[in-house]
Amino acid sequence: MDKNEFKERWLPHADDFYLAAFRILKSVPDAKDAVQDLYIRLWCSRDRLDNIRDCTAYGMTVLKNICIDRLRKLHKDRVPDLNSDNSGEMQTDETAEKVIVAKERIRELEAGIARLPDNQRKVFVMRFYRQMPYDEIAAATGFSGINVRVMINRARAFLKKSVRL
Repeated sequence: MDKNEFKERWLPHADDFYLAAFRILKSVPDAKDAVQDLYIRLWCSRDRLDNIRDCTAYGMTVLKNICIDRLRKLHKDRVPDLNSDNSGEMQTDETAEKVIVAKERIRELEAGIARLPDNQRKVFVMRFYRQMPYDEIAAATGFSGINVRVMINRARAFLKKSVRL
């Protein structure tokens, strides 16, 4: 597979891959790194990709494995050393409760984003998930810069009302 064929088949899926990685990793930089790792793996194995029928499904599977590896590494780094002085300390109920509350807030926010009108959701995702500047969003969507700002402000207002943050 040459460079142009690779670009035609795999690059159009970059946004889908990024959103999937963000849902798993919950971090913009980690999601971007995971997608970059995906494309590096795909490029290195491009000679074996000719038989792949569904690029999205194959890419998502590889990406999921990359994300799982990153989460395992992160978890491994956070596990306390059993030989350290504080090895007897367990995770407190307060810390566990904070994690549960944070996960619930994320679910509520994602549900609120799903309830946004299509144009507002699209602009909101571009701004906050993909970290795109207003002028790039305007160019990508065909909306004026002012219209993009208004949609983002309305989306924020809706989310503040509908999600208990």
